[in-house]
Amino acid sequence: MQIEGELWRAVSRLVADTPLAIMATADGNGAPHSAWMNVVVSPDLNEVIAITLPGTDKVANLRANPRAEWSFASSSRETFVYLSGPTEILSGEDAARCWDAIPGKSFAYYRNAAGGDSDNPADYAVIRTEVRKVVHSRTIGYRKTVVLDLDSSTGS
Repeated sequence: MQIEGELWRAVSRLVADTPLAIMATADGNGAPHSAWMNVVVSPDLNEVIAITLPGTDKVANLRANPRAEWSFASSSRETFVYLSGPTEILSGEDAARCWDAIPGKSFAYYRNAAGGDSDNPADYAVIRTEVRKVVHSRTIGYRKTVVLDLDSSTGS
C-alpha cells in the first residue's frame, strides 16, 4: 500500500522508530491475550513480522482466531498507532524469508527461553500479519483516526 499525506508519514515514522509493539490476540472464545514483542514492519506497512515460541498463548490463539492487532506507542505515550489484520504462523520458504528479516535474534527472549542453540526457523513460530487496518490515536483530546481500512465497505 502506498498512501500519501502528513498523517501517513507520521504513522510510518512512529512505527519505523518503534521496534517493540504489543500484540493483542483472542482465543476461539474471545478471551484476550497481549504480549510485548520485537517486530519488523515493512516500510510500506503491508506486514508485521515477529518470532515467538510455538507453545505460547499467542500462537494457540492465532491458530483458533487468526487475527491480531499491534500497538505502537511514541516515547511520550501521547501517540499510538494500531496495525491489524489476518495473521498466520508461517512455514517453509515464507518462514525463512521472515526469519532472515528479523535482526538481533541471538539476544531475543524467545531464543534464550528455547536454549538459544537453534538457527532453524522451524523451531520457532514465525508470525506474519497482513496489515488491513491502520489507526492513529492521540491521547490529547482523544482523537482516533482510521488512516486505512481495506475491509471497510466505504474505505478510508
